[in-house]
Amino acid sequence: MTRGLGRHLSRTKAHRDALLRNMATQLLQHGTIMSTTPKLKETQKYVERIITIAKHGVQNGTPQKSIPELQSRLYLSGDNSNLLKKLFEEIVPRYISRDGGYTRVMKVEPRLSDRAPQGILELVDAPVQSSDGQLLKGNMKLWLLTKNCMQQIEEEGQKLTPNTVKNLKKMTHNKSVDELMVDIGVVRKYLIEAAEPEGEFNEEKHKAFLETVKNEILNFSAPKQEQLGYKFVERPTQQ
Repeated sequence: MTRGLGRHLSRTKAHRDALLRNMATQLLQHGTIMSTTPKLKETQKYVERIITIAKHGVQNGTPQKSIPELQSRLYLSGDNSNLLKKLFEEIVPRYISRDGGYTRVMKVEPRLSDRAPQGILELVDAPVQSSDGQLLKGNMKLWLLTKNCMQQIEEEGQKLTPNTVKNLKKMTHNKSVDELMVDIGVVRKYLIEAAEPEGEFNEEKHKAFLETVKNEILNFSAPKQEQLGYKFVERPTQQ
């Protein structure tokens, strides 16, 4: 049910606020959450506002002034006691040059029990691995794109489809192509080792794959779309 400018989610105001605080806290802590689509879309707006508040504090050089507002919007006890530090030192610097659009909602299959629409809400441009080399949660879109690239190049022996290259190009909005290739290389290596634990990893084939994907991205040019809407034409002259 929707009332005003936001979804009511069949809850009282206190229950709805507590739900959004909890889901926003889990998203910032883990980088990705899964729930029903209406909840995710409300959480998306809630989290975008939180990141914007923290971002303005960092850009103005007064992050301490934004802390009370952030404390009222997040649960910061227990395992989340260091969440503000992570927000200011890891998440906000990632989006300094991005004007909004810090999260994305990806649709998945409906829930089996009641067929409710489900989805995944994740932070955009989330790192694939930590500084010590461990894989991190999130960035499901990059994992799916990497698997598509492997299927199209290695299994089918074809070039990447325009839609795949277009989505890869979007991933370079806030990072260089070389940085994207590093992330794709990490994901591809993990997928191959998970499928064949005892097999030998082929470094030459790995480098050739990354070089092919990189060239496809660099050589991609988006096709021009026809202008939609009404067109003005000259009135025919009367004879």
